[in-house]
Amino acid sequence: MEFFVHIGDRRLRVERNGAEIRVDGEPVEAELQGGRVHPVRTLRAAARAHQLIATRNGKGRWRVDLDGERHEAEVLDRGQEAIRAARMAAGGAGGLSPLIAPMPGLVLRIEVEVGDRVAGGDGLVIVEAMKMENELTAAAPARVSAVHVTEGTAVEKGQLLIEFEEPEDDG
Repeated sequence: MEFFVHIGDRRLRVERNGAEIRVDGEPVEAELQGGRVHPVRTLRAAARAHQLIATRNGKGRWRVDLDGERHEAEVLDRGQEAIRAARMAAGGAGGLSPLIAPMPGLVLRIEVEVGDRVAGGDGLVIVEAMKMENELTAAAPARVSAVHVTEGTAVEKGQLLIEFEEPEDDG
């Protein structure tokens, strides 16, 4: 199993094959101790014990307290990482970057309409690619200004799907 962990500007590629763990290609000896009932666990790594508390903070997002120091982490599978990379290439993590298809696929569902307000992490489009459903999400708060695809549409990598504008204040 391969996944990617983003903590601030740092990106780690983590591979797990049974008990073997590799971080950025390097083998790591680590053991997580503690039950599922209590959130406090002990992480033994590099011959040291660390207190670890990991709390889910949204889809793919975790609040991690390691030895009393808090970190916000995003954990992505390979498909989600491709989506994130495509979004970054299309204009960074900013909210007004258009939503671009990160891979070829078939649009199964469109979850927004023109004029809808979205928050970061809100689902926008479900694209089937490589026999998997991939939810494409908003990077930041915005208002949908244009939807360029319909359900059932085949899309190519790099195709424009949705455009955004600054959300208006309701006050």
